[in-house]
Amino acid sequence: MILRMISLRFLKYALFIILFCPLFGKVKNDTNSSGLSELQLAKRDAEDFEKLAQLIKPSVVIIDSVDRIGRKGGKGTGFVVSPDGVIATNFHVIGEHREFKIRFANGKSYTPHSILAIDRENDLALVKIEVEKLPFLQLGDSDKISPGQAIFSIGNPLGYSHSVSRGVIAAMRELEVGDGRPLVQVAIPIEPGSSGSPTLDLNGKVVAILAIKSGGAMGFGIPVNKLKNLLENPKPILFKKWLTIGALDELEWKSIMAGNWKQRAGVITASELGSGFGGRMLCLSEQKPPALPYELEVDVRLSDDSGAAGLVFHSDGKNKHYGFYPTNGSLRLTCFEGESVYSWNILETVKSSAYRPNQWNQLRVKLGEAGKITCYINGESVIEVTDQSLNKGQIGLCKFRLPTAEFRNFRYAKQFPSSLIPNKSKQQIRKIIKGLAKNESLSEENFTRLLELGLFVPNVLLDRAAELEKQAKIIKSISKEIKERRAIEELAKSLIYDDENSVNLLRSALLISRLTNQDFNLNAYLKKTENIANEIASHFPEKATGEEKLKILVYQLFQEMGYHGSTLDYDHPSNSYINEVIDDREGLPITLSVLFIELANRLELPVSGLGLPGHFLTMYREESNKSPKEIIVDPFGGKIISRMEASEITGLRLNNKDFVPATKRDIITRMLRNLIHTAETRKNSSDRLLYLNATLAIDPEDTYIRAMRAMINYADGRFVETLKDIDILIAENPESPEMAPLIEIRKRLMRK
Repeated sequence: MILRMISLRFLKYALFIILFCPLFGKVKNDTNSSGLSELQLAKRDAEDFEKLAQLIKPSVVIIDSVDRIGRKGGKGTGFVVSPDGVIATNFHVIGEHREFKIRFANGKSYTPHSILAIDRENDLALVKIEVEKLPFLQLGDSDKISPGQAIFSIGNPLGYSHSVSRGVIAAMRELEVGDGRPLVQVAIPIEPGSSGSPTLDLNGKVVAILAIKSGGAMGFGIPVNKLKNLLENPKPILFKKWLTIGALDELEWKSIMAGNWKQRAGVITASELGSGFGGRMLCLSEQKPPALPYELEVDVRLSDDSGAAGLVFHSDGKNKHYGFYPTNGSLRLTCFEGESVYSWNILETVKSSAYRPNQWNQLRVKLGEAGKITCYINGESVIEVTDQSLNKGQIGLCKFRLPTAEFRNFRYAKQFPSSLIPNKSKQQIRKIIKGLAKNESLSEENFTRLLELGLFVPNVLLDRAAELEKQAKIIKSISKEIKERRAIEELAKSLIYDDENSVNLLRSALLISRLTNQDFNLNAYLKKTENIANEIASHFPEKATGEEKLKILVYQLFQEMGYHGSTLDYDHPSNSYINEVIDDREGLPITLSVLFIELANRLELPVSGLGLPGHFLTMYREESNKSPKEIIVDPFGGKIISRMEASEITGLRLNNKDFVPATKRDIITRMLRNLIHTAETRKNSSDRLLYLNATLAIDPEDTYIRAMRAMINYADGRFVETLKDIDILIAENPESPEMAPLIEIRKRLMRK
């Protein structure tokens, strides 16, 4: 009876399984019906997820970038989407024409071969490296994802490489309602470094690319279908052409034997090891030197005296050349006649007290007839030989070994004027500062006397050293102020002309850069601009019209040469320094416009500036017997636009008065106002005061700038300077009610 009841119950249970299990899908052999506990199931799921993450990891990369001035920048993430080396990431991770490297989990690092495609609007970029058979990630379908769906991501949050995070899809929504760009809202941790990370479903397929942190463990990703569209429409740009920040100007220089050469703000930097023996690497000038005799020179600074770097002359463009350079604290002249060290002939190595370790040193070489070579360090002759192994060729720069070297003020001429300071001038300068510093040696007799005075002598000497350091600081401050005053004076004088056409706009703009960078060669940038203009002119058809020439100028400058608006570092001071804009090929609307105007004028195209509210443009005006032709160019966007588009850019309804050409003086003062704003944003009070001084030197009647300077001086305790500005402001309009606060401040200062 009991057995029968058990059999009936078993039969009912079996019928239940047969009838109802199909409703839940086919039962697998290793399903949860095996009787595993919840803890065991969770453990198995975790192990499966761990395996999935390990499979994904080799396809995820770290992207190491540099900032505007070439220093180490941030880290981002990317992932391989094709076995032939195609990597996807966010556009803001690689930056606008910045240098970056791709690093895999196994430690291997690669320089990109090309930028395969970019989508600024959707913040996406595709990068190509020259590697085959890479493990890659499959792309899912972002149109089929749903809120609550489980996801995970692998990236580099806060620099912690290949970190794994789990979360869910929160929603699909527009970041700004009505912008027509739905993003994937994710509930997953996002930190700096996460940008570009793949967001994957539990099948290991990418459904989004992390891009924006919105707070807490919440953010937004770009739908992967946007990436698919980009993959279908590649527009490859070689990385060498894409890279403009720090890139060597190909019209000026050609590097050989590998290594890493950078050029910006008047300084050329050589780093890493060259491919030649001893790490030899060359950077040769594309300009042909004059016939013998002639001279060449450069300032060089080594990061470590174990390195070697200096001048090259009589180079065949390959392995043969002479080199004069500091090495291990000595000066050396070598004739290199091939690849191997056995073909190198060290002509002379000398020590010199004129050499300054770890500082800028001026190297000069005089090349005479019949193989005569004279080498100088900081104005002192150190080597003089006659050698006719090589007698003609290119000139340039060289570096050996690993330490980094910097070069500036490279130049050549038939003969340089003497750069030595006359003794009479030195005596006059030292007489003025006689009370601040004195240099004398100590005799052995005096050493003995000090020893006899007792234990307190070292402390007394240290006190005296502190006094001298204070005096040295004062002298350096005076030197800096004199440099600044001379630069301001030169800038103001450059704009004093009755005829607007007599003002050299580019030179005046370069003089703004001189306010904070006294060391770059201004004339070199004038020459560089001429070279750019000549290169563009070489593309003009023989009988091209003015309009055709203008369109070629726009195409060559912005498309071929890569000059562009700074979208990621808009407020960086480099964007306002025209020498750095020329080097980096990146700038503000006004600095790019200045360059465009100056190039156009050198190409005999009538282009002027338009100082619109909030944006600077340029306009080509062609006078004719009929109606004059006008073409507006937006250098920041790198394109020709209409008046209606100009209104859209400014957000204002513009009229004819807005399209009146800006004067060169107005352009320069607007550039200075930008720098005042930048210095204020960066809380750099000394630079802000410098730019205020320069603006007032150009326009002493600018009451707004004068009042600002008075307030800054007052806040910093420079009361004498404050009173001068307040007195000028009050004298201009003594009866105005607006003067009441200034009159009150003046009364307080007079009581001090």
